[in-house]
Amino acid sequence: MALSAVAFTETVINMGVRNVATKAGDRLDFDGGVQVIVTKGGEGDVTHSDGGEGLKVGKRYQDEDSGIEVLVTKPGAITLQCDGKDMQLQEPKKTKSAD
Repeated sequence: MALSAVAFTETVINMGVRNVATKAGDRLDFDGGVQVIVTKGGEGDVTHSDGGEGLKVGKRYQDEDSGIEVLVTKPGAITLQCDGKDMQLQEPKKTKSAD
């Protein structure tokens, strides 16, 4: 009985990063009742991962690469991500005090 060899080739298709338009005013709902409102839109996919420090009502998060900013309207124990990277908590803007 003759043995035959079979050669397999693997083809990898790079689909690239998926561009998703996230518009200002969009409401995004996540697991556990967490909700955010997009305050500044951009090209990116906003998702979440479980755990982290959690989100608090009134806090704003941003992604520097896409420019997307969101406002937390319903809190929860998740971490916001944009295109797979954690979004950063925005620091409150400092205003000049009235002397």
